[in-house]
Amino acid sequence: MRTFKILIIFLIFVANGCGEFKNKRQNQLVARVDNNYLYMTDIDNLRIKFSSYSDSIVQVQNFINSWAKNHLLFDKAILNIRAKNKISLNKLVEQYRLDLFNNSYKSSIIKAQIDTLITKQQLLEYYRVNTSVFLLKEPLYRYRFIELPKNNIDRKEIKKRFTRFSNLDKIFLDSLSYQFSNSFLNDSLWFKKNEIIKNAPFFSSKKFLTLKKSQIFELEDSIQVYLFKIEDDLLKNEIAPLSSVENTIRNIVFNQRKLEFLKKFDKEIINDAIQNKKFEIYK
Repeated sequence: MRTFKILIIFLIFVANGCGEFKNKRQNQLVARVDNNYLYMTDIDNLRIKFSSYSDSIVQVQNFINSWAKNHLLFDKAILNIRAKNKISLNKLVEQYRLDLFNNSYKSSIIKAQIDTLITKQQLLEYYRVNTSVFLLKEPLYRYRFIELPKNNIDRKEIKKRFTRFSNLDKIFLDSLSYQFSNSFLNDSLWFKKNEIIKNAPFFSSKKFLTLKKSQIFELEDSIQVYLFKIEDDLLKNEIAPLSSVENTIRNIVFNQRKLEFLKKFDKEIINDAIQNKKFEIYK
């Protein structure tokens, strides 16, 4: 048995390095269960990655044993399962086979023929028509903050620029970003409360509730200073901003195109088959 294992591994390694043995290996028999045969190419096609020589022996032997077990068990099942159950199982197998091939074919057709490009204008049009669908289940906020060492020599100027936040101020703050312990200055994005607290942990959930829109907060501990501002907020049941639902709309629009295409595709298959006399319904 050990000699048989070593022979299998040797053949696998030889195949990877010596092309001259390829044709011989394609028909190299490895194992048999009744009239079912396992060839060397079946093992090659697994693309098994071996961590060591001993690992390769174990993996190949496990595969051979698993292959044999499945065929032996299937043979026993064929002999022992009742005829009525076999009919039901064969119907399920055939239906699964049809679904597997049909879905694979439809997926390839969809990728080739459906326009996946959805423009900003199309997103905006869908959003405008369906705003009532996109009501917030919890508040959203736009915010910014800076965390910097307490002894920073530019602290007053940084706070001044952070408060005013003009385009020039943004450039100035960006030039000093290497001095910040942490920061987030892209206040055009919307976030949930928990996302903000995760990014700005100096605010507890309870303390966050006391924050007011457009008010600058300056907090400090023994070593750090925190500048924080909620630029804007949207309350529960208000209409969600387009930016926060853009991906959802994109998926909806794509799925609508997909469903329309598949309905048309199915009709065309039936009609073509009828015209070509491949499909007939007998009275």
